[in-house]
Amino acid sequence: MKLKLLCTLVLFCGAPLFAQDAPRERLEERVTLETEDGWQLNARYLKAAPGVPTLVLIHTQKSDLTEWKIWLPYLKRYGYGYLALDLRGHGFSFVMPNGSTTSYKAFSTSGPDNEFNRMLRDVEAAVAYLSTNSVTAENVVLAGSVLGANLAIKAAAINPAIAMVIAISPALNVNDVLSINPLRAYGKRPILFVAGADRPRQYKEFQLINDIAKATCGKENVSVLVEAKGIGPSLITKYNIRRVLDWLKNPRLPPVIELSTAAPQNAEPQTAPGVETGAEQEEPASYKEEDGE
Repeated sequence: MKLKLLCTLVLFCGAPLFAQDAPRERLEERVTLETEDGWQLNARYLKAAPGVPTLVLIHTQKSDLTEWKIWLPYLKRYGYGYLALDLRGHGFSFVMPNGSTTSYKAFSTSGPDNEFNRMLRDVEAAVAYLSTNSVTAENVVLAGSVLGANLAIKAAAINPAIAMVIAISPALNVNDVLSINPLRAYGKRPILFVAGADRPRQYKEFQLINDIAKATCGKENVSVLVEAKGIGPSLITKYNIRRVLDWLKNPRLPPVIELSTAAPQNAEPQTAPGVETGAEQEEPASYKEEDGE
């Protein structure tokens, strides 16, 4: 009688108990973001583990969300959430509010209200989408590359509740999306710069941006990772992405400039133990493109 009762309890209670205790795997979703001015943006969303930030991943010009592919498995492995989007006119975000299709090649590269500056609304749409999924701005990190870096700084300057920014290859001007005034308005929040040292013009711009950030954001809030070569997404590799994730955990450590080997003679930041670099990416002819190209 006791054996029969024990078997009954196991059959009745065992399966639900194990089902409740087993952690649910976090699965990526394909989602659509709607901007204030009517664009429908393609995006990929992974919910963060409890108490862990979510990164909004903002790609560079002439690219799409797939440039973040090296990040995604690491973010998932360590519990971070992400929302990677195709900016308007890029990737699968090609349907305009009026229903016709277009691409970034048709966008003007001049003017403070050109379509590249309006991509700020794309970032805001991502933050708004996260808010509908119970992710407050205090748990959002904006990570951008080149154009995306400038947009991330600008969006965070407008929304002071954003936790922090990762700016990869930021520039003074990308298609009239400027960085300096937004950086001055960014405030006392952590920011991580990632730069390559092998292109003199871009490296000089980065040094100016870094100096302004230290003066306005506070030296304790500015961290820097410098690789010997590369620009934009190629700067983050499987060898150094853990350093970025470590920074997310401790963003207010004393500023450290990491420098890989073989840095050019005209680039002389403070050095620290080297890290290996990723493959070099072809440099765009100019950050300011011609209309229609």
